[in-house]
Amino acid sequence: MAGKGKGRRFKISPKLSLRKTVVTAPRRVLKVGRNDPCPCGSGEKYKNCCVKKGEAFLRKMAKKKGKLKHKEAKKQTRNTQS
Repeated sequence: MAGKGKGRRFKISPKLSLRKTVVTAPRRVLKVGRNDPCPCGSGEKYKNCCVKKGEAFLRKMAKKKGKLKHKEAKKQTRNTQS
């Protein structure tokens, strides 16, 4: 490995300079620990309430939460415009 890569210049393809950068979106699914309160609002621990429902349940809860935030933002913009 002594001579490997030393003094060598790598040629970069012109196609690489034309590539667009990839931006990842923030996580859409709620991150809930087993001992955290359940996001359904029952007051129980997640592991005793909805853990069996799995990722689909968490996606659904995140979607509801996103819709509520969107509605609240709309109401605030309406109130500030009046």
